[in-house]
Amino acid sequence: MDYLFREFEAAHQELEEVMDAELPRSLRLFNIRFRLALDITIGFEGKVSLTKTKVVRETYSLISKLMETWNAYEALSQYASEIGTYVTPGKVKSRIYSQNLLGKAGSLEILQNSLNWLGQEHRRNSQFRKDFQKYINRVIEAPSIKHQLTKDAKNVNNFLQSGKSISGIEVLSLIYAERNLYYHSGEAAKMGMSYSNRKKLVEEYRRVLIAHTLRLATHMIKGQISDNE
Repeated sequence: MDYLFREFEAAHQELEEVMDAELPRSLRLFNIRFRLALDITIGFEGKVSLTKTKVVRETYSLISKLMETWNAYEALSQYASEIGTYVTPGKVKSRIYSQNLLGKAGSLEILQNSLNWLGQEHRRNSQFRKDFQKYINRVIEAPSIKHQLTKDAKNVNNFLQSGKSISGIEVLSLIYAERNLYYHSGEAAKMGMSYSNRKKLVEEYRRVLIAHTLRLATHMIKGQISDNE
């Protein structure tokens, strides 16, 4: 992960030099939001919150960090819209970038690796498999989840159950569904899973979202550097 951040920092600094520090406001805002999301520390005093054990506290902390990371990811789309034709209009937020673009940016591989990780956990860990089935059913059946996100959740389920080939972008849809359930449906962190497996899943979601965002942002910044040379 560190090397991806160093690549992003180097590209960001080079663009600053090329543009004489006159960076687009949308990029500056994304940079601020993303760095905050990476550096944030969240804890609980234990006076009123229902977080009596360490794993519960850690899971809720991770969920909050994931939400902040997604907010930063959405901020990146403002920059993407401003500088070029990266964003596909009318698509759900998890699918605004084409598979072709994600392949060029090197982030599609990250999503596919995350999907493969999910498949491995599903095959080798029977408790994770049971927990994830409860979780994915909850996502699919939630009335607040829009059609495309439901479809992508079903496709992930089919991938796990029968090995049906999918792109990997569906992982982003699961993360976006997380965001909608947490913000709009008042969903608690557990989502039908044991806290140990829930923590493991959210850790993976945050890891892949950070790596995906870094690759995508670096690709866009390098494109703008080329346009301004």
